[in-house]
Amino acid sequence: MRLNFFPINLGSEKYQINAEPYSDERIKELRNKYNVTHSFFRDGDKIYISNNQEAEVVFLGTTEQVNAFENYTITAALIKHVFFRDFKDRFKRYTPIDFYPFRFFSGKDDLILNLLPDSLKGRISYKKVIEIQLRKIEHNSNSMFGFIINIDRNWIFSINCEEIYKEGFPLEEVEVIHAENLPGLENVLAPNEEFIGRVKSIQGSVATVSTNNGDEDFLLSELFIRKTRFNIGNYLNFKIGREKSTKIFDEIKRRTPEIYNAENLYKEIVNIATPLFIDKDNNQTTPHLFQNKDGFCFTVDANPLQLDNSIELSNPSFIFHYDGTKKSNYADKGLTDFGPYDSTTFDIKNPKILAICHKSIRGTFSTFLANLRDGLPDSNYFKKGLLGKYELHSADMNNIQEVHEYTKMSYLNAITEFIKNSNEKPHLAIVEIPSSFRQLGDKDNPYYEIKAKLLSLEIPVQLVTTEKVKGFNEYILNSIALQIYAKLGGTPWVLPTKPSVDREIVIGIGHSWMRDNQYKGAEQNRIVGITTFLSGDGQYLLGEKIKDVKYDDYFDELLKSLEESINLISNEYAWQDGATVRLLFHVFKPIKNIEFDVIGALIKKISRFKIQFAFITISKKHPFLLFDIEQNGIRDKFGNEKGKFIPTRAQNIIIDNETCIVQMIGPNELKTTKHGMSSPIQIKIRRPSNIEQNLELNSMLYYDLSYIVQQVYAFTYLSWRGFLPSDEPATMLYSNLISRLLGKMKNVSNWNVDNLNYGLKRKKWFL
Repeated sequence: MRLNFFPINLGSEKYQINAEPYSDERIKELRNKYNVTHSFFRDGDKIYISNNQEAEVVFLGTTEQVNAFENYTITAALIKHVFFRDFKDRFKRYTPIDFYPFRFFSGKDDLILNLLPDSLKGRISYKKVIEIQLRKIEHNSNSMFGFIINIDRNWIFSINCEEIYKEGFPLEEVEVIHAENLPGLENVLAPNEEFIGRVKSIQGSVATVSTNNGDEDFLLSELFIRKTRFNIGNYLNFKIGREKSTKIFDEIKRRTPEIYNAENLYKEIVNIATPLFIDKDNNQTTPHLFQNKDGFCFTVDANPLQLDNSIELSNPSFIFHYDGTKKSNYADKGLTDFGPYDSTTFDIKNPKILAICHKSIRGTFSTFLANLRDGLPDSNYFKKGLLGKYELHSADMNNIQEVHEYTKMSYLNAITEFIKNSNEKPHLAIVEIPSSFRQLGDKDNPYYEIKAKLLSLEIPVQLVTTEKVKGFNEYILNSIALQIYAKLGGTPWVLPTKPSVDREIVIGIGHSWMRDNQYKGAEQNRIVGITTFLSGDGQYLLGEKIKDVKYDDYFDELLKSLEESINLISNEYAWQDGATVRLLFHVFKPIKNIEFDVIGALIKKISRFKIQFAFITISKKHPFLLFDIEQNGIRDKFGNEKGKFIPTRAQNIIIDNETCIVQMIGPNELKTTKHGMSSPIQIKIRRPSNIEQNLELNSMLYYDLSYIVQQVYAFTYLSWRGFLPSDEPATMLYSNLISRLLGKMKNVSNWNVDNLNYGLKRKKWFL
């Protein structure tokens, strides 16, 4: 297995560096005087100084001896500065876009160069962006620094708004960015770009732009159109005509599978590393020496790191009865053979269902409902239908409500009318909506209005697009039936657990960003859903309250929810006093020391049990890529190759004692041959930085990386949105779905999240 990580070989684990006491004024003064010859960076309460040239002898600060890995934040900052200076000296024709992550455009590989007229070549480009990040990992029980290389493609559009406005290109209502050179960084870094808003009007050489701070004036020469496909496409249509413009975008689309093909990506990454890390002289190659004038130096391997330290992960089986005797290696087959896990205790055997559709497809919709209920006799996966597969007695779908228009009020009136005339509240609603609703903004979207209306009545809802109703097949019906059973409160299957005297709760904390727009200065709130409590076998548990809270308030809410939930679950499952209870938090962000301390205090408060806990971040946003150069890929049903160089699902690499990178989408999970490289997820056990000074807290923390990674992996098979495994565990998937929906429904008038805390609190209404 190869990692896109290129090991750094330090000249020595100990080195000398000069330092001064930190102050804002002093670091500014030093940079103003000596920025040409020195680099300055802060770590803690000190300014650290790297002498990069011997042009003049300048003695700054006092000399300290540093251990590279014990003081790894100082070492990391020094490596970044030495690398940046070296790059600027050796590759003068490249202007970095950012200092860190270090990013620059390739000098070649412009996909559209030959399709543009000479006047636009080099001014509009679609080029390779190379990104380099620094990381420290553990390899063969030793710490190691290394550079991670990634590649993407981005637009370059260097024609300012003044020029294109003079050409006659209309700029009103066009999204624009403001570019300006940061003081002291002219010709060092590319100009800083900020997305500020839309052009409102133009007078002479000045544009008035609608921003989040109101209307502001900018010189047209400082503005550029935002580099989106829409904006650049409009300009190319204006400049060279729609036919030639279409050819450009068709070429990008045609080349995209090739660009992100894993084999090609691996080879490109290796090819980029060679000139960065290797010197050539008279056909001789030697590692390039990165160094400053204080004696700090390192080289970098030009080959990516090969690793084999991994955890043996196994696919879970699925349990379909309380006594564990009915099990299957395949969730769908298990349901067909045995029925759902909770069939003997599930109490909604005759669900009453509210069905709503547009009057123009009443016939098609009624056929869809009948096949959903009774199944498709000739199918492989859905012969039994909702009734037979989930062992229901009946499902009343006969009273279909019609809407005459695809409007919010039509749907809301239909719901109100049905409830008013019905003798009993339905257990679930199935509502047909057009896919065009997806194009509407959150504030005016009937999708969220319909969902909020029904959820406020404690009625879970299954929304189905018109296209699916018209083109349904066994796969669509099978997934919808699974979601319906879960939304009714059923448990289709659970996972096996190893015998243990320990009790366990897995807690998912999800989030979504809410903001009015993407302009600079837009107010944004991270909405946090403290929502999912799962047992070790994956059964869905829920505390007393489900809430959406702002990011700054989420931890206080977590503590309240956690204490209530532990009391509720311990009583329900008859936990004995003195039992060991393990709390595993799946979270979206690194945890601070104060949060460890507060959880520790809460645990001491719940003295009935011996509680251990772990905070685990599960992230798709990290720079690591895994490559298996021995993977030859597989053939799809048309004989096309896919997945070459992509590791199989469950292959993983241990980065350090707290971190594992796990491939979730392997060749078999790729949907098409056009699907490029798939990123693994990063599973990381978080530790407080002050752990050495807090022995009492350390005794509460749970550190078993192998156990945690296996459990996270198993939980990716728990999503009841469909039968295929997900690329994230149900804890994060569910809590993120809840957070996203709650954030969107904040815009619905009269919506109250407390509606979810009664009849719906144990139902998977968010699927």
